[in-house]
Amino acid sequence: MTANDGILGPRRPSAWLLLVAVFALFAILMGRFAMRPERPTFLAPEFAPKSSGDAHYRALKVSTGATRFAHAPTLVELSDGKLRAFWFGGSREGATDSAIYTALFVPAQENWGAARPIFDARQVQRDLHRLVRKLGNPTAVHDASGRLWLFFVSVTVGGWSGSSVNFVTSDDDGETWSRVQRLVTSPFMNLSTLVKGAPIIYADGSFGLPMYHEMIGKFGEILRLRADGEILDKTRLSAGRDSLQPVIVPRSERAAVGFMRYAGPPPARVLMVSTDDAGDHWREPAKLALPNPNSAIDAVALDGDRVLLVLNNLESNRNDLSLAYSADGGITWRVVHQFEYTAPSAQGQTAEYSYPRLLRTRDGSFHLVYSAGKAEVRHIRFNHQWLDKKL
Repeated sequence: MTANDGILGPRRPSAWLLLVAVFALFAILMGRFAMRPERPTFLAPEFAPKSSGDAHYRALKVSTGATRFAHAPTLVELSDGKLRAFWFGGSREGATDSAIYTALFVPAQENWGAARPIFDARQVQRDLHRLVRKLGNPTAVHDASGRLWLFFVSVTVGGWSGSSVNFVTSDDDGETWSRVQRLVTSPFMNLSTLVKGAPIIYADGSFGLPMYHEMIGKFGEILRLRADGEILDKTRLSAGRDSLQPVIVPRSERAAVGFMRYAGPPPARVLMVSTDDAGDHWREPAKLALPNPNSAIDAVALDGDRVLLVLNNLESNRNDLSLAYSADGGITWRVVHQFEYTAPSAQGQTAEYSYPRLLRTRDGSFHLVYSAGKAEVRHIRFNHQWLDKKL
């Protein structure tokens, strides 16, 4: 027995030493996410010219009834000017037969091709070598080299608040895809990370992925990735329990505005954040005058000061889908058009138009996709001539 031995044998490390070890491990794990290199500026926005011709507005349907459930569409312009839509579908929301679907739009023909699945939960499970129960919320972007990235969420246990983020890439505009890879965005179980808004591009070729959390708290973040998928840093946009699904709109190389869905107590309003230093610092979320019935929104910039935003223009329910316009960088707004509205039935049942994605293409046209009743994906195409009459 040595001087450090007790009557019952060698002493075990005290509880405080064990606590120190745990905190040291925590610091090491968090270091990867805390270290942040100098942030580049946003890629200078290219504000497309007005398209030529007469005013044009047309409503189309994207999904063709391939599944009973279709939701959370997103849209990306391809190198040849065609559009590719993505959404998740299945027998119902959260079903184990869920898959990520895609369809192709040819603007000259104003025609959508047939919907087809890219991959389902079983394939994602095989690629990741882990249990996957359901898929959701795709979002896509082209990086500086032209490679197409598709991000989406998957759930192993529990509901959407237990999601993690995965991605695939394509070098042929979505005809074929890489194997699924998982983003490790948190050092603890990598849970409760979701995506919805379109990624943004930085001047150095990296891109920012708007993300949000739902477990315990609800708050937004931006995860910055290199073009090879390596995580560079993560920036908080908000805190607390009532902000999610951020949408980021660069207005210049250094200025951007962001909009978030609000899930807190009344009054229910769209939240806005902003930055003047390319995202090094974001102002605290502020409520706008626009209502938000705990629903997704999307936005694009017309130029440095003028912004369009698509929302459910209601205090509750989602039976309206409208277009709002700001001429002062998002400070003040007015609703200029109603895309959809269905009055509640006598029994109080309401329609739902949700999860909009608004895209401005290189020719100056605007394309809006959204979910109608979580059963089909609809598409509205309009041009500047039509928009000018509304403004």
